[in-house]
Amino acid sequence: MNRLLTMLALAISIAANAQDTLRLSVMTFNLRFGERATNEQIARLIKSHNPDFVALQEMDAGTKRVASPHQNGRNMLSEIAAATGMFGIYGKTIDFAGGYYGIGILSKYPYITTKKTMLPNPVNAEQRVLTEGLFEIGNDTIVFASTHLDVESEETRKIQAAAIIEHFKDSKYPVILGGDFNTSRDSEAIKLFTGSEWTELTNDAPTFPAQNPEEKLDYILAFPADRWTTTNTLVIPTELSDHRPVVAEIIATYKP
Repeated sequence: MNRLLTMLALAISIAANAQDTLRLSVMTFNLRFGERATNEQIARLIKSHNPDFVALQEMDAGTKRVASPHQNGRNMLSEIAAATGMFGIYGKTIDFAGGYYGIGILSKYPYITTKKTMLPNPVNAEQRVLTEGLFEIGNDTIVFASTHLDVESEETRKIQAAAIIEHFKDSKYPVILGGDFNTSRDSEAIKLFTGSEWTELTNDAPTFPAQNPEEKLDYILAFPADRWTTTNTLVIPTELSDHRPVVAEIIATYKP
């Protein structure tokens, strides 16, 4: 009888593990080119929440901005990656102020490949991109991506959202996307995601402006929707940027 119970418990454990193969903590954070904080302060905040992946937006490399002289000539992504002990991937969006301005990814895990995709820019505004990596996590493989949609036009954001959905529609691996989408939860751009095979992994707590947030602009989304579950999500109260970072604790419910 005891042996039967032991075998039953083992079978239940194996079944549970098959359903719950991967737990991750992910973050998205718009840094406002480091105007309000040092790279060390940003790194300490990130490290204190111990994320597996971070999507970062508004990162300078080698610029000379009047607004952030303490960042002049510095590579934000490289310095923050080193200070957190994470791998870093940088995607330039534009040349700016003698250097580069763009978005990035931090990861605890090594990447297999990386890719930068230019997003549609129908009115020739500031260029926006999608930066992604294919990552090894033990026996699992996932895509983690960062983006920053247009700030001016809802129509442009809708077109860019559609391009991202199309880009990942045939992905062999599950996808997590973090970013500043510059739009509300009931906008057409976000509805394109949530009305398709994507799911939102965060709640509706506002993220902007940091001092007294009134709007939700920052999101963590995942594809395909039925493979991901959120166990906890948090908007972090900090004024190191004009946005508050968002963290989600998530579970992948299958092994790709």
